[in-house]
Amino acid sequence: MEDRDLHPLELTLLSYLDGVGEAWDEEIIEKSGIGGEGSYRRAAQWLISRGLVDEAGASGETRVLLGPLGEECAAAGGTPELLLLDMVEEGTGDFAAIQADSRFDPARWGSALGALTRSGLVRRDGGRLESAGSERGVFGLLWEQVYAPLSQGGTVVLESLDPQVAAMVSDRSPKRGRGRAEFLLSTSTWQKLSINENGRSALERAKAGRIAGRLTPAMLADGSWRGLRFRRYEMDIPAARIHSGRLHPYRVFLDSVRRKFLALGFSEMRGSIAESEFWNNDALFMPQFHPARDIHDAYFLDTGGRRFAPAADILAKVASAHRDGGDTGSRGWSYDYDESRAGLPILRSQGTALSARWMASSPSVPGKYFAIARCFRYDQVDATHLPDFFQVEGIVLGEDINLRHLVGLLRLFAERIAGATEHKLYPGYFPFTEPSVEMHIRHPSIGWMEMGGAGLFRPEVTKPLGVEVPVIAWGLGLDRMAMTAMGLADIRDLMTDDLGRLRAMRVRPERMPGGGGGVADA
Repeated sequence: MEDRDLHPLELTLLSYLDGVGEAWDEEIIEKSGIGGEGSYRRAAQWLISRGLVDEAGASGETRVLLGPLGEECAAAGGTPELLLLDMVEEGTGDFAAIQADSRFDPARWGSALGALTRSGLVRRDGGRLESAGSERGVFGLLWEQVYAPLSQGGTVVLESLDPQVAAMVSDRSPKRGRGRAEFLLSTSTWQKLSINENGRSALERAKAGRIAGRLTPAMLADGSWRGLRFRRYEMDIPAARIHSGRLHPYRVFLDSVRRKFLALGFSEMRGSIAESEFWNNDALFMPQFHPARDIHDAYFLDTGGRRFAPAADILAKVASAHRDGGDTGSRGWSYDYDESRAGLPILRSQGTALSARWMASSPSVPGKYFAIARCFRYDQVDATHLPDFFQVEGIVLGEDINLRHLVGLLRLFAERIAGATEHKLYPGYFPFTEPSVEMHIRHPSIGWMEMGGAGLFRPEVTKPLGVEVPVIAWGLGLDRMAMTAMGLADIRDLMTDDLGRLRAMRVRPERMPGGGGGVADA
């Protein structure tokens, strides 16, 4: 860049400095007309790098503000150290009683005692505290120099404090964990600039060359543009990308799955992510001692069990099915079913809990239902597992429904939802379906992945819930299906906070299933 080819901001800054010689940045921003702090910083950086102005000086200060813990002290009328000293001097030096004082939590009282003991202002005699003198030391200075002026709306500068007080303030203003900080520090810096001979020469040459940064209406009106040389514009510099707001790619995928099921005539099942062990396990004929419950390691909740309690007649029928089979034609599990455990609240570990609830609510026969269910299991996070995931759950009820209908649906899901070109079905085992199958699809880079399980509900599941017709059911991992559909090799990428990766993700165009016959018309 030639000396005369100066940016308009540089010209403004050089012109002002040429008139005053040197100035602090606050004065320049206020009086030069440069257009704000951002414009000034850019122009100053450019001119310093080109050697046209010099940094003639620098200054700064650090202001002290009260953090959340400091505001608690101000409200209490003293720091824990000062209040503890007051109580000791008044003869109420029982530390257990002090810790019960509600003005501060026990941990802060303990920290205050440690600080006072180290400073020699307080000593312990068994369970009681004794004063070692009438001095308040640095804790009194802290209140006088920091808390008192800040409480009255004043300003406190760290550099003006007593060295001991300044050190204490710095120690109690951590860079991390600001939510539990006693003090917050705000640093401000100022810069003084001066124009040098190179800058004056460049300014003179620029004025002589009469370079203009823009064409204005006034120039057009008076014809002055004819004698000007305009600053060259770089037209090949790419413009900044503007990213408009849009839905998260995984949300787009989930919405597309919902639309596909609705297009097939399915009705949607919805329910709370908080569930009871009854609907999550017991209603699905999973015995309370069964190792399958260990596979569904659940997150238990403190409260809420009564909210999810089933009707008394349904609870009795399910309990009977567990004990001796009830009227299902089964021998049951032959154990003493614990009704109190059935009410324990958990986070839903499988979408099949929704199918159980819907079967108990007098569903239409024939009928088709689906759910996009958020589930939770204690699981090791890796490329194909998350502890918080989505399942696509569904049931189809009808007099003539059988395994062939289920196989056809699973193939449809693999091709039209996951976009998989290869898929397999294997025999499987689940306590609530017989026969049972597992579906696997082939990921382009990972290889074969299990999608989930499916099967025909056993009579021990359907009859206690009031359903007398065959029911096919499935519960498939939507996160893994999304990996194949979106071209991802790691399930964690669905939850990434990398905006660049999210913007690059694409969901394949929807391919709606073809209609006609079979289960789609059930």
